[in-house]
Amino acid sequence: MKVPISTTRLGSILLVTLQRPERANALSDELIGAIGDQIDEIERDTETRAVVVTGAGTTAFCAGADVRELVDLDEAAARAKMLHGQRVFRRLELLPLPVIAAVNGHALGGGLELAMACDLRIAARSARFGQPEIRLANVPGWGGTQRLPRLVGLGRATEMIFTGDLLSAEEACRIGLVNRVVADEQVTSEALALAERLAAYSTVALAGAKHAIHVGLDEGMTAGELAEAHAVATCCQTAAQRKAVTDFLNRRAAAHNHPTG
Repeated sequence: MKVPISTTRLGSILLVTLQRPERANALSDELIGAIGDQIDEIERDTETRAVVVTGAGTTAFCAGADVRELVDLDEAAARAKMLHGQRVFRRLELLPLPVIAAVNGHALGGGLELAMACDLRIAARSARFGQPEIRLANVPGWGGTQRLPRLVGLGRATEMIFTGDLLSAEEACRIGLVNRVVADEQVTSEALALAERLAAYSTVALAGAKHAIHVGLDEGMTAGELAEAHAVATCCQTAAQRKAVTDFLNRRAAAHNHPTG
């Protein structure tokens, strides 16, 4: 049986690839389960410092839910399917390390919801983005109604969800849905380069920053600021932070003692 995802280790970076190109990497129950299993492995892994998620092929990062699995779902089964996907995407979102989506093609419906559960999104110029569930008389069910307004604002998110219209990569970047747009052939290499840059930073600092961001979004600014203070306090006890501060001060002292021109 074909495995629905593959992984490639590049030093401290883990490249995770959705492997259903014949179905535009559509999210079947099996694929959602495989993503959850991969998250289990990342949580146990001490080598990985950043993750890049992409799709096999050149046309789609992920075209959304596998529509064939939505046929004749009763109410309980539909709710359970959505809750399962929500739990998996939330676990991905809360991994204590950077997760970057290399959006190498269309990211639609559940595919956009998967990309939004990542921390950062690098898009191929040919990529398209949207929540077209309304065209199937449905609504986003894997976090789209929650993450999209947080990324692009209430008005634009509501328009995208109500109309099902698709955005170009450039427009998605302009409104803050993606972080940058690159040539199609460069999207994975750009995402990996960014992952490598982030992996060089303190894992404690990155995890603390990510945790504080999400606490603030979920519980409000007061809770977020408290999480922020705890993160700083933790960082200040690490050898990496103490060395960075000492090195910074030494560089300043050297520059002061040896002024140029």
